[in-house]
Amino acid sequence: MSAPLHIKLGLTKNFVKGIDKTGPGFEYVRNKFPNVSDAKIKDGVFIGPQIREIIQDKQFAEDLNETERIAGLSFKRICKDCL
Repeated sequence: MSAPLHIKLGLTKNFVKGIDKTGPGFEYVRNKFPNVSDAKIKDGVFIGPQIREIIQDKQFAEDLNETERIAGLSFKRICKDCL
């Protein structure tokens, strides 16, 4: 059984809020979702399909720095294995 969407949304929000706002990972998210306002992206406000895109996007992981990449892998593992 899958976890409620609000748990995944909360995890995504915390993960994106922790990304360096001046780094290439954050810029990639801004370019990937051009119709989402900068304020929503900075606050980590996403909908279910966007979360799935972020989780499955290999380029996004490549654009993260080492610390963000480790956190991203943990985020993916939690979303796939536990939720």
